[in-house]
Amino acid sequence: MRIGILTLPQETNYGGILQAFALQKVLRDMGHEALTIDRHQRRQYDSFSKHIGGYLKRLYHHYVFKKNVSPRWNPFLTENEYRTISQNTQRFIDANIAMTRRAFSDQLFEIDKEYSFDAYVVGSDQVWLDYYCPNSFLDFVKRDNVIKIVYAASCGRQSFFSNDSKLALCKELAKTFVGISVREQSLVDLCKESLGVDAKWVLDPTMLLRQEEYIVRIGQPLDQESPILFSYILDESNSKDAILSSIAKAKNLEVVHGGTTKKYIKGITKSINDCVYPSVEDWLFKIASSSFVVTDSFHGTVFSILFNKPFITICNNHRGSNRFFSLLSLFGLESRLIKESDSVNIEKIIGESIDYTKVNTILEGERKKSMTFLTKCLNGTR
Repeated sequence: MRIGILTLPQETNYGGILQAFALQKVLRDMGHEALTIDRHQRRQYDSFSKHIGGYLKRLYHHYVFKKNVSPRWNPFLTENEYRTISQNTQRFIDANIAMTRRAFSDQLFEIDKEYSFDAYVVGSDQVWLDYYCPNSFLDFVKRDNVIKIVYAASCGRQSFFSNDSKLALCKELAKTFVGISVREQSLVDLCKESLGVDAKWVLDPTMLLRQEEYIVRIGQPLDQESPILFSYILDESNSKDAILSSIAKAKNLEVVHGGTTKKYIKGITKSINDCVYPSVEDWLFKIASSSFVVTDSFHGTVFSILFNKPFITICNNHRGSNRFFSLLSLFGLESRLIKESDSVNIEKIIGESIDYTKVNTILEGERKKSMTFLTKCLNGTR
């Protein structure tokens, strides 16, 4: 079967890249011809001054009206700037993810017409964020007899549910899907109430693959653990730095950071070459070879579990806390989640071992359930 995968744009996010890789590999291992749609967002501003204006407007809505709008500076890069900082992550994408031709979100109808997929799988990750809907409900697919599936959708703190007219359209489109599944347990009830569908709670695609599948792609031996604390922090703060230092001192480990240590800020950063993201293989190697992991990332937590690492996850409310609660409660690991603002006994937490025999048994059972969902849906049964 020829399957089109609609997910987030493939950029420099390690978790986003690896979930896309994993879902496509799973579908191909099932014997299907799967292609990931190379979707891109159009630039919102055609000049730097307009971007500053848009940023100031976001700050105003965030702090004055208390709206759920990101206050972070998020400059849109030129194509050349993006190619520079993403050169290493792009190599993994080129080597491991089969893509369609490039298309913007408003060109997806052309992609459907050109490729004529027999089925679509939408997911995973935050494909239900407001600005991806209703595309993520395949509003651009007008052909009959196309199998439509949502696999492990998420929407963080924001979603299409905030807009009545958009919700009405998504609810109507949801009726055309063979099956809908979500990554967070909390979304099961929300789907029933808002979309009128019985959604299944499934694993993130990265967890459908066993650690051996990732080790193969690291490309270097993992003979023994290194005395390092792997830090993968998406949103840095002084309190998170203090937690890192405390754990590193208690465990006598060197802190090694994931991702780029210097963010490229247009007009401020002197050299963009200092902001190039390390390779996906390097990111995987650092987690797999580390002695301990501290992260505020969902996929940082996922790969800590996959590689059976002792870890602490700092709850990242800005990016949505439900994903952490849902994931960790599945494995009985809620105690590994802390809030940066809370006074917690770090030494007590890091002194508690994780029963990975139990965790791996649960994981294997959940893999079977998630694979059963995919198999049934691709066979056209609910």
